[in-house]
Amino acid sequence: MSTSSIPARPRMTSQDYQAFDALFALSSSIGSTDAGGLHRLTASAADKQMRDAFCLWLKQQGFSVHVDEIGNIFGLMTLVEGAPWILCGSHLDSQPQGGRFDGAYGVTGAAATIAALVRQLSEKTARNLAVVNWTNEEGARFQPSLTGSSVFTGALSLKHALACEDAEGVTLQAALRSIGYDGNALPPLPLAAYLELHVEQGPHLEQQQKQIGVVTETWAALKWQVTFCGEQNHTGPALMSRRRDALLAAALTIVAVRAEADRHGEVLHTSVGRLETAPNSPNVVTREATLFIEFRSADEALLQQLRDSFSQQMQSIAQQTATDVSLDRAQFRPRQQLDNSLSQLALAQAEKLGFSAMPMRSVAGHDAISLSYHCPSALLFVPSVNGLSHNEREFTAEQDLHRGLDVLMAMLSELSLAPEAAE
Repeated sequence: MSTSSIPARPRMTSQDYQAFDALFALSSSIGSTDAGGLHRLTASAADKQMRDAFCLWLKQQGFSVHVDEIGNIFGLMTLVEGAPWILCGSHLDSQPQGGRFDGAYGVTGAAATIAALVRQLSEKTARNLAVVNWTNEEGARFQPSLTGSSVFTGALSLKHALACEDAEGVTLQAALRSIGYDGNALPPLPLAAYLELHVEQGPHLEQQQKQIGVVTETWAALKWQVTFCGEQNHTGPALMSRRRDALLAAALTIVAVRAEADRHGEVLHTSVGRLETAPNSPNVVTREATLFIEFRSADEALLQQLRDSFSQQMQSIAQQTATDVSLDRAQFRPRQQLDNSLSQLALAQAEKLGFSAMPMRSVAGHDAISLSYHCPSALLFVPSVNGLSHNEREFTAEQDLHRGLDVLMAMLSELSLAPEAAE
C-alpha cells in the first residue's frame, strides 16, 4: 500500500479546541471563587452541579454514562464490541480555594479529545474509548486521596472508602447519596491503557522551556495522621509548668518536620498541611491536636529511615510536653515507574507534532499512579505558570492546554487505530 493511500490520522481542529474551551469554561464557572480559582470539594453542592453538567455534556456527545458505587463517572464510547478500552481522565474535585486547572483540565480535555476523535474516525478501531472523572482525588474533604481510582483498581476496598468521614462526621457514602451519585457496580472494563493529562503543578517545564512533560516515574510518599493528647485547662490561672498542651506538641512537631527537609535538601519535600485542635478556644489549653504530615522523596530508603527516626522524635516531643502521641493513620506510597512504551510513544508523538518535550518525575500523586498498578499508564504534563498550584492563581496558557490535547489525540489515534503500539 502506498503512503498516499494510508488515511491521515485525526487531528484536533479549531472547532474541537472551541468545544474544549467551552467545556473547560463551564467547569471553571461552577464553584468559582472571586479570585478566579475553584472551591469544589467532593460531594458538595458545587460538585453535584459540575457532575450533572458533565453527564449532560457526555450524553449530548453520544457517550453512554455510568456512575459506579464510589461515584466515579465513566463516559463510554463503544466502538468495537468486546474490545478492550483506552481510558482517559482525571478528577473534577478541587482543593479549598484551589485552582481551576488541576484535575478539571484532564477530564474536560479527555472528553473533548475523545469526542473529536470519534467524529473524525474513517476506519474501524481495535479499541473502545472512555473518559472518567475519579471521585475524591484531592483528599481535601475525605481521606485518603485518590479514593475513586484506588477503589477501581482494588487497592482500596469499597467498604473502607465509603466509610471515610469528613471533619463533620459525614461519611463519603452519605455525601454521595445526598447528591445522587452513589451508583451501581461497573460492568467489566478491561483496559488496554490509561492516559491522563495534567498541569505540571511545578516549575520544571517552564524553567527548561519545554512544552510537554512525559512522566516516567514518581516520587515515593509517606503520609501520617498523628494525634497529640494533653489536658484541657484554663490558659490564665493554669501553671505553665503543669500544662499538658497538645498544641505546643504539635507546634514543635511542625518545626521538626520542616527541619528534616532543610537537613536533607531538595531530595526531600515535607509538610504539615492540616492541623485540627480541640476544643479550639482562645482561652483553653488545647487537649488534642491532630496533624497531617507528609514526607516525599525519590529515595525510598530515606523515607524508611525517617519513619523510624521521626517516630522517635515525636515520642521525645510528647515526653517534653507531657502529652501522649498516637499514629492514627499511616500510608506509604512507593516510588513507581510508569509504562515505558507509552512514555516513549508520548515523546515520539510530541516530537512529530513539533513540540519540545522532556521525560520527568512527578512529585505529586495522581490517579495515573493508581492506574499504573492495574494497566499500562501514561501521565502527560503541560506547563504551570510559576509552578503555582492548589492556589486560586494557578494558570496554564490556552496554547499549552491545546498542545496537551494534540498529544493526547495523537496517542489515542495511534493506540486505537494501530493497537500494536500499546503492546
